[in-house]
Amino acid sequence: MMKATCIILQPMEINSHSLDRQERICIWGSRCLFAGHLPDLTLRRRAAATVCISLDGEFQVSLNNSDWISFRSALIPPMVDHSIKFSGKFCVLLFMDLSSPNYESLRASNLESETDGIFISLREEEQLFTTVNQVLSTEPGSEEAILELLNQIPPIVENNIRMVDPRIQKIVELITTMPHEDHSAKDLAEFAGMSVSNLEHQFKKEIGIPFHSFRTWFRLKLTVYSLLHGMSHTDSAHRAGFFDSAHFTKTFRATFGLPPSEIFRSTRHLKSFIEVPASYAEA
Repeated sequence: MMKATCIILQPMEINSHSLDRQERICIWGSRCLFAGHLPDLTLRRRAAATVCISLDGEFQVSLNNSDWISFRSALIPPMVDHSIKFSGKFCVLLFMDLSSPNYESLRASNLESETDGIFISLREEEQLFTTVNQVLSTEPGSEEAILELLNQIPPIVENNIRMVDPRIQKIVELITTMPHEDHSAKDLAEFAGMSVSNLEHQFKKEIGIPFHSFRTWFRLKLTVYSLLHGMSHTDSAHRAGFFDSAHFTKTFRATFGLPPSEIFRSTRHLKSFIEVPASYAEA
């Protein structure tokens, strides 16, 4: 796994215009949305693709810390070094697995707006503003309404693909019921009665991302869910299948480009929506 670069957190000033917005984190499928206040971010990269959205004025992004581009929406592909000046404004960051069809669709529709490898002023900007504001104004208890809105971020043409292969369903159930087990592709293929190559092809076709990415996202979701429900870092990490809290921190930082301590500090009062199986929600 490629390592994220060192993170430098700059002092943060809060813009009073956005103080009435509730900070929120949502993790569903292979996507994560954080809405809230962050310090300016100095040159970093992350394994996930990132959509950065400003609901109040403009942010600035730079690939070299000297040339800055103003924007209200931007798509930053994985492993691209960049800095962002939020200037105290409320920010929205959407993280997506790079193999997700949501990322591929968004990238393909904005090829003409590419600037030095990043995409500025997305064609879907107004739709993103509208849907994100709807998510932020929806009460946390309205899970079906929130999930319906989240599935529109970013917008993607519905391809009507549904899980139809019972062998893939068996693998999904195994991963979600035994996240602590490090099943190899060979193990999963034997379990489902498939060849490794067929497993890898069919899993991505049915689910949208490779099985190892699905497992990583599921483990991250489960750890965050446990943390937000009062479990310790160590117990949350173990429950989700990480070796320890340091393993979770390293994976979180590599995926999102931020340490979990920045998102889950005690002074934040986060509303959350974490898509986990009912068995975990009831535990």
